[in-house]
Amino acid sequence: MEYPRWDQATGPVKCRTCKVPIMSGTEIFIKSKGVYYCPACGVGAEENMGVIKPGGIEEAFLKDLDRLPEVAADTALAKTALLLAGQLDSGEVAPREVTQYTKEIRLIGVQLEEAYPPAEEGDDTEERRARMQERRRREQNGI
Repeated sequence: MEYPRWDQATGPVKCRTCKVPIMSGTEIFIKSKGVYYCPACGVGAEENMGVIKPGGIEEAFLKDLDRLPEVAADTALAKTALLLAGQLDSGEVAPREVTQYTKEIRLIGVQLEEAYPPAEEGDDTEERRARMQERRRREQNGI
C-alpha cells in the first residue's frame, strides 16, 4: 500500500490530532501505517506534507549534543538519533513504534556521553569502565 493517501476506514480508529473516534466507512487521511486523520485534520496534514517543523524531541536532542564536543555531533550515532527524532516529531511513526524510537534515541545519547566524556581533572578510567560494564549488564539482562 502506498502512503500517504485518502481512503475509507475499515474499522474504528482515532484521529491522530483531535483524538476523535472515526467509524468504519468514514473517509480518512492515512499518513503512514497506523497514523490516521479525520477529514477535518486530514486536510491540514496533507497540506503540511514535506514541511519539516522542528519538534520537541529533535530540539531536545540538539541541546544534548551541544553539551558534547563538536566532533560528537558529526557521528553516525548522532545523525541516526536526529533522524529518529525528526520522524517522531513529524508523526511519521506508528503509535506502537514510539517506545522503540524513544528508547533508541535515549541509548544513543548515553553512548555518545560515554564516548565523549567531559574533560575532567585526574584519571577515573577504571571507574568509568566499571559503570559501562554495569550499564551493559542492565541493558542485556545480565548477559
